[in-house]
Amino acid sequence: MSPDQRNQQVHKALDQWLRDGQIGISEHARIGELYVQTRWDWRSLGRWFLTFGAISLAAGLLLFLREHLEFTLPKLAVGLALVTLGLFVGGRWLIGKPLKLLGGTLELLGGFALIGTSFVLGMIYSDGSGNWPALLLVDLLILLALSYALNNVLLLTLCSVLFFVWFGGRSGYLSGWGAYWFGMNYPLRFLGAAVALIAAGVVHLRCEAGLLRRYAGFAKVWISCGLFVGEMSLWLLSLFGSYELIDGPWHLADAGELVMFNGLWALVSLGVLALGIRLRFGMLVGYGSTFFIIQLYTLFFTQIAETLGWLMSLLIAGGSLLALVLWLESERQKRRGTAAEA
Repeated sequence: MSPDQRNQQVHKALDQWLRDGQIGISEHARIGELYVQTRWDWRSLGRWFLTFGAISLAAGLLLFLREHLEFTLPKLAVGLALVTLGLFVGGRWLIGKPLKLLGGTLELLGGFALIGTSFVLGMIYSDGSGNWPALLLVDLLILLALSYALNNVLLLTLCSVLFFVWFGGRSGYLSGWGAYWFGMNYPLRFLGAAVALIAAGVVHLRCEAGLLRRYAGFAKVWISCGLFVGEMSLWLLSLFGSYELIDGPWHLADAGELVMFNGLWALVSLGVLALGIRLRFGMLVGYGSTFFIIQLYTLFFTQIAETLGWLMSLLIAGGSLLALVLWLESERQKRRGTAAEA
């Protein structure tokens, strides 16, 4: 293990202890200064390239088979089922070697193949109801169980995407694809789902110190999914307000409604940012700062840009963003230099 990898593991452990309340902020800072992180984590970038490369390879293989082999739907279902089984078995085999990264990626591809299998089966046994979200629910439950059975955070990430698509599709199907479902339009219903996801993530995080110790890191996926869905919902509400039926007249939100939702969005983003700084939780800091900056730029382009003209507005937006990046980089370098001197 290289010194940089060791320091990264130490910082991850310190962050977890801080969130669990086992150490204070002062102890976290004092110990963290002894283990300086000075290099870019190329392995993190490599994991993403490997994942996307494997997905691209699988997509290319499927296109090749489609062009050169003629499948009936039953044959395609059997073929996809065998591919799904092979990917999961191969993934387990590689993890045992150990090639955990490659094995986990194969299991992720197995999850995609499982989704494809369910949709082909849905086409074969379709009753004409058009209830495709039901297929996603089956996939979601199976993959959620596999995520914990196989201890694969990549599969859990896929589950978060499936939940987003299934929940929107299911609530839309029940409401006849109208904008309202139980009195809530799409942003409001996803805002409610975000609160539930974040609450589940917080409970999961607390349990990772004991009962769910084996699944350390899974809570971040739950919390990340909830934060993303919630922030995106507030973004839409800040732009359009609580709009009416999707096929009805356009909802013209008044100034008071937009100010209320913009204020709520700002409070949520700044609250997430403050909590992330307090707990040294980098993911929260990233979400809070990113969406607060998005809100500022959204307000600029919706309220000010038309008055200034697009040329001046783009110059101001681009220049301010560049200045922000330079300032953040200089602050990072200062902190790194201070830690190295200590």
